[in-house]
Amino acid sequence: MDDVVARILTTYDTITVVGASGDPAKAAHRVPALMQRHGWRIIPVNPRGGTLFGEPAYPALGEIPERAGLVDVFRPARQAAEVARQAAATGATALWLQFGIVSRRPG
Repeated sequence: MDDVVARILTTYDTITVVGASGDPAKAAHRVPALMQRHGWRIIPVNPRGGTLFGEPAYPALGEIPERAGLVDVFRPARQAAEVARQAAATGATALWLQFGIVSRRPG
């Protein structure tokens, strides 16, 4: 697994963050801010839009005017499958979910 993580973190220079937050108390703010400080460009996705991390925040993945490569998801588990579908539809090539996110098939 470490090889996969290393490959992801060295392959992408831009990270699209679904659920990015402007609240410094939340991981959805702290993690992308840290990644940005270490050289990654952050493209925030937040339904409120505006600006986060000095970048325009897009209300949805499908509204980003460029292809998302790595999509980092800070959304509840029940939304993970839909975000994954949207990421695939936009041509994203990697999806990163936070620890503990599980999406089970019904039945």
